Amino acid sequence: MEESVEVFWANFEKETGEKVLDRTMAQRFSSPKDRGDWGLLVLSPTGLRFRPTPGQNWFSSLFKASSAPVPARADEDIFIPYASMLSLRNPPRKFLDFLFGTPFLAFDIRFSSPQGEEQLRFAVDPKSDFLVSLEKMREKTS
Repeated sequence: MEESVEVFWANFEKETGEKVLDRTMAQRFSSPKDRGDWGLLVLSPTGLRFRPTPGQNWFSSLFKASSAPVPARADEDIFIPYASMLSLRNPPRKFLDFLFGTPFLAFDIRFSSPQGEEQLRFAVDPKSDFLVSLEKMREKTS
């Protein structure tokens, strides 16, 4: 099992052409009421990459005939260069979020893109140091 994990990340680095500096599982939310897409959130020397992974719980699998395919190429990932990042912030939590919200640590990232200014929300494991690593990389590259 450990060997297959190493092979996966070696192939990931070869495919993207960049070294993986930090990684974690994450959710990406496209709107406040969205249940989130699961994927891999990866830091490289030049930016933040989100690669959606197929996954669904047993309940939703009862209602779907097929699952979403894994992006086969790095150009299908969401990639945000550090140079285009405008801000990172933790959104305020409301009272009911503590009961019904995600147990993961959410953060919003604002960035400039060819379409203008955009914002995405991600949620990561609060026990990981991923946000600390992201802040360090932003400081290092700005």
